[in-house]
Amino acid sequence: MSPPKIRPACDADCVALTELALTSKAFWGYSDDFMRGCEAVLTVTPRMIAEWDSGVIEENREIVGFFLLSLEPEEAELELLYVSPLYMGKGYGRALIQAAAERAALLGYNSLRIGADPNAAGFYRRMGAKQTGWCRSEVEDTRELPLFSLNLRNNSNFKLQ
Repeated sequence: MSPPKIRPACDADCVALTELALTSKAFWGYSDDFMRGCEAVLTVTPRMIAEWDSGVIEENREIVGFFLLSLEPEEAELELLYVSPLYMGKGYGRALIQAAAERAALLGYNSLRIGADPNAAGFYRRMGAKQTGWCRSEVEDTRELPLFSLNLRNNSNFKLQ
């Protein structure tokens, strides 16, 4: 099977990306109250599309996965990465993280920072990321999330520069 085609996001994708992020987050059984709190954090805006790198996977003209990657002078950070629950396990998450990692490596970054949902921690570990600590949730300030770093050099999971 050939790798999925990944294209940049555009302003017209914002609603679909937001719906996908919320649907994917809800898949893990979070309460309705928690999900309402997630709406602001998971709303993809044209400004995010303009300021961050992105990648979108479509299947049958439907967006099934995406990433948003910020590239600050001091570090690259995976801001969002979501795959539709209907398409999990098909390699789309791997393709998206690889595309984000390759972009950051190409621009000279040595690592990729990832503040992960606890339910995604196993995925990021399988991709070669190492937990480096904890970060505060943007939704609940008492909630801590695992913080990962993905080495962009000498990573056997990807063919990086």
